[in-house]
Amino acid sequence: MSRSFENISTIIFDFDGTIADTLKLGVSVSNSICDRFGYKKISNKKELDIYRNLSTQKAIKAVGISYLKLPIIAHAFRKELAKNIDLLKPIDGIPEVIRELAKSYKLGIVTSNSQANIESFLTRHGMTECFHYFSSGIRLFQKNKTIKSIIKKGNLKKDEVLLVGDETRDIEAASSCGLPIISATWGFHTRAVLEEFHPDEIIDHPSELLQLLINTRT
Repeated sequence: MSRSFENISTIIFDFDGTIADTLKLGVSVSNSICDRFGYKKISNKKELDIYRNLSTQKAIKAVGISYLKLPIIAHAFRKELAKNIDLLKPIDGIPEVIRELAKSYKLGIVTSNSQANIESFLTRHGMTECFHYFSSGIRLFQKNKTIKSIIKKGNLKKDEVLLVGDETRDIEAASSCGLPIISATWGFHTRAVLEEFHPDEIIDHPSELLQLLINTRT
């Protein structure tokens, strides 16, 4: 069941797949290091679609990544991504929506990507001034701890904070923190698998995020 967003004052965004269109480039980077770390290469769209319809944990297991190696692989991934950061584009429509939301909300980013990658991307696409803060380089499944820390340090109320993400692990983080979440289908996970985790809302285009939030204030 969806919640009302009328009390929201702070919106925390995931980065990869939610703000930045990392899917195609991410697959390319992942394939470039898979032999080094001994996990499966994603050879075609059919294979990719299989993983996109699995939860984050199941996708990691299916591709053959050991949880023990996950922090090392994530570090290598971020390093390789940085070499191609100039190729990374924002999701169509996201910059305009973020600039509009920044007029009424405090915006933040919580991501496992690196600070250097985030700063470079936001600067190139004119979104740096839109965000009050971002927390980067966190472990894939520790987003909830980072969000809780942000809420505590910022003296924020849970019912005033909204999370926006594209993966099942974002939904799990929101649930752990007691926050509402809007899930986006334009990133890694498909609508089908997102629905299994019961986010408050699922949207197919960034403009819908603006509509949802504006409608609750009018």
